[in-house]
Amino acid sequence: MSRALSVSSPEADRLALARAFGVRLITAWWRALTAEDDAPPPLRAPLQAYDQIELPDSAVALADSLGESAADLDAEQAAYQIGLIYTGMLPSEHRGEFGIYYTPPSLTARLIHQATVAGVDWTRARVLDPACGGGAFLTPVAQRIIDSLPNCSPAILIENIATRLRGYEIDPFGAWLSQVSLDAVVLPVSRAAGRRLPLVVTVCNSLHRSPPRERFDLVIGNPPYGRVRLDEADRARFKRGLYGHANLYGLFTDMAIRHARPDGVIAYVTPTSFLAGHYFKNLRALLARNAPPVTFDFVAVRKGVFDDVLQETLLATYRRGAKSAGAAVHEITPTDEMTLSVEDAGTIPLPVDPSQPWLLPRTARQAPLVAQLARMTHRLADWGYGVSTGPLVWNRFKDQLADQPGRGRQPLIWAEAVTSEGTFLFRAEKKNHAPYFELRRGDDWLKVDAPCVLLQRTTAKEQARRLIAACLPTSFLKAHGGSVVVENHLNMVKPIIREPTISPDLVAAFLNSAAADRVFRCVSGSVAVSAYELEALPLPAPEDLDELKRLVESGAKRERIEAECTRLYAGVAE
Repeated sequence: MSRALSVSSPEADRLALARAFGVRLITAWWRALTAEDDAPPPLRAPLQAYDQIELPDSAVALADSLGESAADLDAEQAAYQIGLIYTGMLPSEHRGEFGIYYTPPSLTARLIHQATVAGVDWTRARVLDPACGGGAFLTPVAQRIIDSLPNCSPAILIENIATRLRGYEIDPFGAWLSQVSLDAVVLPVSRAAGRRLPLVVTVCNSLHRSPPRERFDLVIGNPPYGRVRLDEADRARFKRGLYGHANLYGLFTDMAIRHARPDGVIAYVTPTSFLAGHYFKNLRALLARNAPPVTFDFVAVRKGVFDDVLQETLLATYRRGAKSAGAAVHEITPTDEMTLSVEDAGTIPLPVDPSQPWLLPRTARQAPLVAQLARMTHRLADWGYGVSTGPLVWNRFKDQLADQPGRGRQPLIWAEAVTSEGTFLFRAEKKNHAPYFELRRGDDWLKVDAPCVLLQRTTAKEQARRLIAACLPTSFLKAHGGSVVVENHLNMVKPIIREPTISPDLVAAFLNSAAADRVFRCVSGSVAVSAYELEALPLPAPEDLDELKRLVESGAKRERIEAECTRLYAGVAE
């Protein structure tokens, strides 16, 4: 109902509407929480002024009803539900820009548990959440501190929490919700102490704060993610963890290392893309050098974990200054907002060169395969191949797309030309696609004139296969004057030596196997199939491919080829 209210409002009003509705809801929540107090403590004022609008009577009634219902929940669950209502009403552009996606209590509880296992002592730990949102982590952390000090006087306990907790948040409403949520969880202690909790949440951009003076035993949170353009000063400040494009959660990871004490713990919810992505190679090396991983928990499902987000997610803990002894890996499956199941996938060491992709089992079944992959040293380069991206970014050359062949026109190969069966089919049937491209002066760099293996760049975790490849046939090249143009949603696996002993047909057959696909899923931390990750794929030695070569050349059935590819991974890629 609250989301429908937002959607029916003008786009320009939605941010102010979400905040006004949230204020009314929280006011009703606090009033219900303190209804039995003889002298009810006043609701904390917003931490920063921001625009609001007057709510219609129906919205007021709805907010009041939701606030009163929230009082029947514990403070953590109430804060999460209020946060869902608020974020669901936000304009999607604003929500995406600032990464306003709150963490479900089941994941919060799991990450706090893993931080405890990593060595956090709740009787004394100083804790920072540098992107605290609506208090998803600060609220249960405060409860942990309370539970760990049962014999502490209320007044000292209030001071203890105030001294040891810090939260930074760029969204002023989120920061206020975080502080009010802390007030709610501490309310019984505050009543006994006769004083409220001092302010522990600051409205700020964490990345722009001065170099930290405080150090923390635990830096925890769900930092925002997404590419960000840095000015010269910020790029220089974070350069040790950067390679090419900057991502917000990578910057927050670097910042966590700076804020953590020696032997301190970092516990973050992030996307999995840093595990293998080329742009995260320096961040991986930075973590391995300064704060090696202790645990990795892969969230088994993407859809429905974070509201309005389809993202492969990881819970990870790191210990600053520790020696890397390998990370304990688990697969976790949320069963509802409050609970999840856990499956052990073993303890996995980092590669000798930690800037390289980290091979990790996403499930317990993949653990034997990862152990085998760690012993395999050959890569595509050893087969005589490298990977590049199709050179044409079509929307920069819209006026050169053509529906008919003609003088100076080349066949244009789109991702749809690689079928799900692993065959090549020249077609351009999707919206905005055209089958030909008109070359002009200076466009020769767009030509592809040698047989290669084409492989789709964008796939999904839920697909039966992530690796979908097909050979660009020599016959097709000859029939069209010897060259084509390849669009950049395709990878091209091309020879890097003259006349490699391994044919493109064999490469395509291998990449299309279920065995290679399972291996890739242990490498890839993203739904994109990148050239960098393909080149990092552990492969059998070239001299071990004779039987596969014979099967491919004889046109053997797929089942025979699949069985041989599995055998080449010592039979564990099943």
